[in-house]
Amino acid sequence: MWGSIIYFVAVSLPEQFLMALFAWLILGKHKTAKFHNVIIVGSSAAALFRISQIVIPALLVSTERVVMQSMLITAVQVIGFLALVFFIYRVNIIESIIGSLVMVVVFTVAQGTTIISLLLLFGWSKEEFDISQAMTIACALVYFIIMILICYFIYKFDLNIRYLKIKSNDKPYTSRVKFLVLQLSFSYLNLLIIYNLFLNNIAIFETFANKVLTILCFLINIIFTVILVKSVFKMGEIIQKEEELKRKYDGREFIQNIDYMKTLIDEKQYDEVKKFLNSMKADIDDKIVSDKD
Repeated sequence: MWGSIIYFVAVSLPEQFLMALFAWLILGKHKTAKFHNVIIVGSSAAALFRISQIVIPALLVSTERVVMQSMLITAVQVIGFLALVFFIYRVNIIESIIGSLVMVVVFTVAQGTTIISLLLLFGWSKEEFDISQAMTIACALVYFIIMILICYFIYKFDLNIRYLKIKSNDKPYTSRVKFLVLQLSFSYLNLLIIYNLFLNNIAIFETFANKVLTILCFLINIIFTVILVKSVFKMGEIIQKEEELKRKYDGREFIQNIDYMKTLIDEKQYDEVKKFLNSMKADIDDKIVSDKD
């Protein structure tokens, strides 16, 4: 009883708070939403996670279903966090999905790499890690320090995905967003599989060759995650540049159309002016040209 309370206060609550803080920063909500929203999201997510840890194993009592229990608890955590971000931070569904996926990918890399590295460094087994609360809290503290530094970096350089606030039906934009969600989802599932595989088979790292392969695997996943997260932030700049270029082209086309109609009027070719205007009206009716983004 006391052990679970200590674990909740020392590990679950700070972790969920940092997750809420991370999402708050990358969504750019520190400029629009009060800090108490972070506390609400963090504490609610921690409570939901704790409830799922109690309820789901009680429903799936078979020891053979440990993997299923873990998967369901993780699913509840991610979906619950997404819902909390959507309702409490008051963002649209695309912002909440991508913001939550970026958060879980970054936290999974930090947590998995930290825990497995410390187990290898000190020669601890997974069983010792699961049993020893002190060991769990010690690993969590290192992991929290890393995440605090990452959050500070994001705040310092104002890295955000505020561009997702503007909804657009533009096909290139929606295609990019869908591909981004697919990339982040695949990355998260890949990380879960790899780190669980390593954590449950910690003994395979006893040989030098396996340790080298492990380090390479960690480095590849960290580098890939950094590139992926960077692409999420850079996407806003790409969309902005494309919009500026589009407006520039639209402006040139507008000027050319005016010059063309002026020439027709000067030459008194009124039938041609009428045809040209009817053509523009047809484009508007067919929604080829629209005043909506």
